[in-house]
Amino acid sequence: MRTEGHLRKAISQPLFRRLLAVRLTSQASDGLFQASLALSVFFNPDIQADPLSYAVAFTILVGPYSLLGPYVGVVLDRFSRRNLTIAANLTRAALTLMVVMVLPIGFEWFWVVCAMGVLALNRFVLAGLTAAQPHVVAEPELVTANSAASTLGAVAFGLGIASAGAAQLFHSGLSYAFLAFLAAIGYAVSAAVASRSFRPAALGPEGGERPSSGIWQGVRDTTRGLIEGLRYLRHAAKPGWVMVLQGVHRMLYGIVFIVAIVLFFGFFHNPNLHPNGEDSLRWLLILAVLGNLGVALAALTTPRATRWFGPRQWVLGLALTCSIMAAALAGTMLPAMFAIAVIFINIASQGIKITVDTSIQTEVADSYRGRVFSLNDTIYNVGYLGGLFLGALFVPGDGYTPRTLAGVALAYLITVVGYGYASRNAPPYDTHHEHHSKAL
Repeated sequence: MRTEGHLRKAISQPLFRRLLAVRLTSQASDGLFQASLALSVFFNPDIQADPLSYAVAFTILVGPYSLLGPYVGVVLDRFSRRNLTIAANLTRAALTLMVVMVLPIGFEWFWVVCAMGVLALNRFVLAGLTAAQPHVVAEPELVTANSAASTLGAVAFGLGIASAGAAQLFHSGLSYAFLAFLAAIGYAVSAAVASRSFRPAALGPEGGERPSSGIWQGVRDTTRGLIEGLRYLRHAAKPGWVMVLQGVHRMLYGIVFIVAIVLFFGFFHNPNLHPNGEDSLRWLLILAVLGNLGVALAALTTPRATRWFGPRQWVLGLALTCSIMAAALAGTMLPAMFAIAVIFINIASQGIKITVDTSIQTEVADSYRGRVFSLNDTIYNVGYLGGLFLGALFVPGDGYTPRTLAGVALAYLITVVGYGYASRNAPPYDTHHEHHSKAL
C-alpha cells in the first residue's frame, strides 16, 4: 500500500485542510506564547535556577491542562467541538492580552493565573481537533492524516518557539510582551478560520451518540467516568497497552529533558565568555530545530513503517531506539551527542504518538473517543511532569549525571520487553482493517 496515495487523498479533502489550518495557527501561537513565558523566566537575572526550579517552571506550562484533561472529554462528548474550539481560542486571545499588559511589570500572580488559563484551554483545542479528525477524512487515510496533522502541528509549535528564541538571540529588541501579543492575534485567527470553515455539528460528536445527561451531571460523574474509561480500555487492549507505553515513554522523556536543560545552562555553559547565556540559548535553538526535523521524519516514516512492519513492531523499535540513544548520551555526555539524540528521540516520540492517536480513533467508539483522548492526554502530560520532578531528584546543579541517563536506557529496555509481552496478541490497531474499510 502506497503511503503517498493516502497523503494525497487526505490533503485533497477540503475539510481536512481547513481543520489543519485551525491547528497550525493555534499551535504556532502556542509556541510563541510559551516561549515568551519561558524566556522571561530562564533569562531573568534575578532568578537563580536549579533542576527543581526548571521542573516547577515547566509544570506551570503543562500542569493545568494535564489536570483538566479528564473534564475536557466530558465537554467534548456533549457539545459541538467546532464551537468549543472557537470559544477556547477567543478566550485564550483575551487572556493573552491580559498577560501582555502585566508581563512588563514582572513575574506577578495575575500574570501566572492568566498564563495557566491560556495553557489549560489548550486541552480543549488539541483534544477536540484530534477527536474531530475522523469527521474530515475517511478511515483508510486516518493514520496518514494523523501523521500529517500532529506532525505539522508540532512543527508549527516549534517554529513559534524558535521565532521567539531567535528574537532573543539576535537582540531584535522585541519584548516578551510583544511576542505574547502576536500569539493573541494567532489565537483569534484560528478561531476565525474554524468559524468560517465548519458548521456547528460538522466536527462531532454525532447527535445520536451524545450522552443524554447534562454537563454538570457529567462533571460530577467524571471520576466514575474515568474508572469506566479504564474499564473500557481493559476490554480494548489494543489502545490500552500502547497508551501505557506512551505514558512510560513520556516520563523517561521528561527525565532526559530536565537533564539536557540543566546541562546546557550548567555544565556546558561558559559564564565567562557568555554572561547572558547566549551559548545556552544557541544550543537550545539548535536542539529545537533538530527536534522538529525528527518530528518531520516521523511523519514521513510512520505511515509507511506501520504498514510494512505493523504498528506494534514499529513502536517497539522506536522505544528500543530511545534506549540506545539514552545509553549513548550516558557514555559520551557531549553536546554533539545530544544534537544527534534529539533527532531520533523525537522521531520515536512523534511516531508513538501518531500510532496511539490512530489506535484510539480506530478502536474506540465515537461516543467514548473524546474521553479516551482526554484520558490519553492526561497520561501523556502527567507522565512528562512526573519525569521532570523525578529527574530533578537525581540531577545535580550542573546536570552532569551519566548514571541517570544509563538508568533511563535500562528503563526503556524493560519497557520494550514488557510491552512486547503484554501486546503480543493486541497490536495498537489492525492493519488489515483499513483494507476491509476500502472494500466496503
